[in-house]
Amino acid sequence: MRGDFQVPPAFVQALRQHQSFLLVSHVGLDGDHLGSMLALHQALTIMGKRVVAYLPESIPDSLSRILFGLENTSADLPDEKFDAVVALECPTLGRMPKGFDPRKLAPLLLNFDHHQDNENYGDLNWVLPEVAALGEMTFELIQHLDVPLDRSMATALYVAVLTDTGSFQYSRVTPATHRRLASMLQAGVATDEVSRSVYRNSTPSVLKLLGRMLNELTVDERDGVCVAWAEITQKSLDEYSVRPEEIQFFVDELDRVEQADVVVLVREAPGGKIKASIRSRNHPINQVAAIFGGGGHSRAAGVTTEGKLSEVRKALVEAVHTELTKLTKA
Repeated sequence: MRGDFQVPPAFVQALRQHQSFLLVSHVGLDGDHLGSMLALHQALTIMGKRVVAYLPESIPDSLSRILFGLENTSADLPDEKFDAVVALECPTLGRMPKGFDPRKLAPLLLNFDHHQDNENYGDLNWVLPEVAALGEMTFELIQHLDVPLDRSMATALYVAVLTDTGSFQYSRVTPATHRRLASMLQAGVATDEVSRSVYRNSTPSVLKLLGRMLNELTVDERDGVCVAWAEITQKSLDEYSVRPEEIQFFVDELDRVEQADVVVLVREAPGGKIKASIRSRNHPINQVAAIFGGGGHSRAAGVTTEGKLSEVRKALVEAVHTELTKLTKA
């Protein structure tokens, strides 16, 4: 049935056989890898394993309010060796935290992900691009480890799937996705509390900045391709006293533009970086992101690069137009 998949026996065997694990994910924290990491950490701990979840980034209030086990994460890289490093939703070694070298920390590297641009760099690789969220893969992995799902694990996995599927709206959501979600609800997930914390938690300052962004958005329609884009400067973030993690949902608000084939949100980030989020209705845009050193899913991708905000935005929007024009005329 659509959405069903097999968990590699070698992956399960490695987690059963070894005794110490370091969990890591990509830079740029999101609900999918955080929820999956916390759930797997708890499952392995219940099995009697020694587990460290390396998380050198601040966690948004929207997630910290509802997720259990955050006290078990470490912002500091451990000065010790492990039997294995487990990379969750990290397509390339270059997407790991700065200075992190898994080969110096463990002889075995396990890589599991649902990004189609994953480079299969692990000793064991489990990559399923057709799966909606890593939380689904983590759910099945925990089931195969014979660890009973409790409320805290279920909540973490529910948050993972919820946030990576646009509240279950994306095309990769399957009947199997909802069967897994049903098991999470049976374990005690408080869906109303999760929804309130994740989606209805913005401060007045965040909403004012959102209003400014929407007021300034541009709709660029030509050659049968419509791109809606907006920019957010560091000055704007400072002016409204808004943290970058508080505006992750802004790109979803851009996606409300009715005629837009693609939406692009570009913002300034510390250290002279420029970050962009790209969403597409019907056409793959991860190849456009790859031009700028980014990646992601077919219809949801991201870029981190350097340059001037307006110049990066212009180049990115032009690349989207070029790519979609070729696709629509093919």
